[in-house]
Amino acid sequence: MSTLTARYRIYEILEIGKGADKISKICDNFIVLLVLSSIFAVILGSVPEIENRYNYELRVFEIFTVAIFTIEFLLRIWVAPLKYADSDKPRLKYIFSFYGLIDFFAILPFYVSLLGFGIDLRVLRAARLLRILKISHYNTALQDLAIAIYDERKSFISALYIFTVTLLISSSLIYFAENTNQPDDFRSIPDAIWWSLITLTTVGYGDVSPITLTGKIIGGVTSLLGVCTVALLTGIVGNAFSAQLSRKRSEFRAEIIKALKDGIITDEEHEYLDKLRDEFNMSKQHANSILNETLESLSLNSKK
Repeated sequence: MSTLTARYRIYEILEIGKGADKISKICDNFIVLLVLSSIFAVILGSVPEIENRYNYELRVFEIFTVAIFTIEFLLRIWVAPLKYADSDKPRLKYIFSFYGLIDFFAILPFYVSLLGFGIDLRVLRAARLLRILKISHYNTALQDLAIAIYDERKSFISALYIFTVTLLISSSLIYFAENTNQPDDFRSIPDAIWWSLITLTTVGYGDVSPITLTGKIIGGVTSLLGVCTVALLTGIVGNAFSAQLSRKRSEFRAEIIKALKDGIITDEEHEYLDKLRDEFNMSKQHANSILNETLESLSLNSKK
């Protein structure tokens, strides 16, 4: 096997497994399982009793995990020219990309602690939890969220503007209403902003609450406005997700129609549709449903 062929095969394995590539899917599942296991180990390691009793085992598992993640990171740098073929410096592009930085920071805390820079162990432990973001390689949830917000950015910005205006007005009013009676809790408008923020987001810690009649009225109105604002933001994101799902469904249906132009779906076309289904995170049942609907629609159109 030539170097180029080996590089391309490793690239296929490291990318999301699509279609019938079982080795790639096994690699994906292994990395995801390793990420979740390492997160679980970090969480358990924060319990003093467990850390004292299983310190050696946790340390060995951490070394094993970092070794795998380091090899994966180096291999991704090696195959970067295939992923970023349009770039003059593909390896640097990968390293400084979102996924490259995630892979780098997933292993950085271990080497920092190994070299002993005197950083607080709690900080390093918290940094290790960022490994959960490595699953983004194999799950498009964060990407889908980013695309959904970007597609509805104008509506989203408008909703955030309304939220900001409400936050500033309510915090200013509650400050003037409560400052005299609660000078410690509402010392300034910035202090009142904290109360307004947790009230608008419907969290309501209860550590600070108005005691005057005017303050209670402002608090009640702020709570109602918070419910409306949060519902507005949730609705915008929900509609964006729904629109994105419809777009994927339409694209998949268009590819099915394209494949059926000659009356049959060849093995190559079937493999491509399987890869597209994996890329769109569709279940086989969902994909088959779209296929059957498309076949019925084409059959009815041909009869007409």
